[in-house]
Amino acid sequence: MSSSPVFSGRRLRVCYWSAEARVVDADSMALEQHLKRLGDVTLTHLKALEGPEAAHCDLLIIAAQKIAAVDFSRWLGGLRGRIQALGTIWTPVVILADIPFEGLSEILPTAVQDNWYFDILAPAHLASLPIRVANLVRIHDHLQELKRYSAALEDVSTKVTTLEAQVRQMRASNQEP
Repeated sequence: MSSSPVFSGRRLRVCYWSAEARVVDADSMALEQHLKRLGDVTLTHLKALEGPEAAHCDLLIIAAQKIAAVDFSRWLGGLRGRIQALGTIWTPVVILADIPFEGLSEILPTAVQDNWYFDILAPAHLASLPIRVANLVRIHDHLQELKRYSAALEDVSTKVTTLEAQVRQMRASNQEP
């Protein structure tokens, strides 16, 4: 079953990176099959998070199934630092990991304080992927829109400052005898 184009006539750019050095596994194959059913999606497999492809995707999916639950919070902090170091609007992330409630509740304070949108999805629950993708893509779109508004506001402010300076200059030249 295939869905209709839901991404407003655009191709959704999804990047996939695995914390493990595996090329193909059953989870990534299942993920690809689910993504194909979402609509017009381009899936790019990343060799590294720091590459240019990662900075230009709408959604990043990270396979972290092999990260032990006891190490997950520390690993997530390192991942957060790597994504923040890219210096762009942080791309929303779906992290594939099977972390128990206790482990997830441990990262709750950090997740609330950070300005980073991510979700943790157990690979066995890929059926919820469409809503998770929709929510994270909309967040990404809103952030991009805010970035455009900020740039436009800065441009208008610069023009107003320039006009004010010109008006002051004109008034000063009119007052000279």
